[in-house]
This record gives sequence, structure tokens and C-alpha cells, in this order.
Amino acid sequence: MEELRRILSKIPEDGEIVFLGVGNPLRGDDGVGVEITRDLKSLLEKHGSRRRIKPIIVEDRVDLIPKFLRGLNPDLIIIFDAMDFGGEVGEIRFASLPEADKTISTHNIPLDLMLKIAGITAPVYVLGIQISSIEFGKPINPRVLKAREEVVRFLSEELID
Repeated sequence: MEELRRILSKIPEDGEIVFLGVGNPLRGDDGVGVEITRDLKSLLEKHGSRRRIKPIIVEDRVDLIPKFLRGLNPDLIIIFDAMDFGGEVGEIRFASLPEADKTISTHNIPLDLMLKIAGITAPVYVLGIQISSIEFGKPINPRVLKAREEVVRFLSEELID
């Protein structure tokens, strides 16, 4: 997560950072991006941040990203998503959106298309967590949950006052 730390450090204190939580919480590991975003939102509500941070829970409505981003002019967008990139279950991978789009995502609509429609020019990165299963009704795999905790701890240390 050193790459994420480096990218966050480049954003000015008054810059806006948008976090998008993508996935379907009813489909096992697919909900991990949403859970990370919920955790970040909760931390911000409790403790605040000196930074301008906007966590947005998209869930599986990737088609609504332009609506969610309407009126925003972020300096950086980070997408939290469950992915199948052939890694170990719970492995965390951080990549630019074009790199991440080459891996297998759990949704059918390309994220870059939705961001283009929204008119976003900010850099966009994806923090993906390797899934085990996206079977409907299954709980999130313990190794995926551990990765979620690691990401939330990192975000807390980097962004929360």
C-alpha cells in the first residue's frame, strides 16, 4: 500500500479525494469494496479529517457513477472493488484504472466508461481485493475480511485526524 500512500501524499490538503465502494453485499466477497467504504464513512463521521474526503457507496449500480459524481471536481478517485486477478484470496492489489480494467472485475459495465460519462479528469486508481466466491448469500471469506481490516487500518492512519 506504499503506492497508495505516495499518491495520497501528492494531493494538496485542500484537494478533494473521492472513494467509491463498488460491489454487491449480497454476493459474498463482492461486497468488500462497499464494506471498506462504509467503514471509512463511519470513521470520518466519528473522528473527522483535515482533508476533503467523500466516500460514496455505489454498490452494484456502476451505471449511476455519473449521477453520484455530479457536481464534484475531485483531485483523485480511489475505487474499492472485489476482483479476480488470479492472486491469493485476500491479496490486495493497487493499480491505475486502465491496469485494473485488464483484470476480471465482478461487474459488467466498465468503470472507465462511467467515469468518462461523468466528465472526470482526475487520476483514478482501483484498490482490488482478490475474491474467493461471489455466490449469492455467502458471507465474506475470512481472508477477504482480513484484507478489509488492513485497508481500513491504513486509511485510518493516513486520513483520519
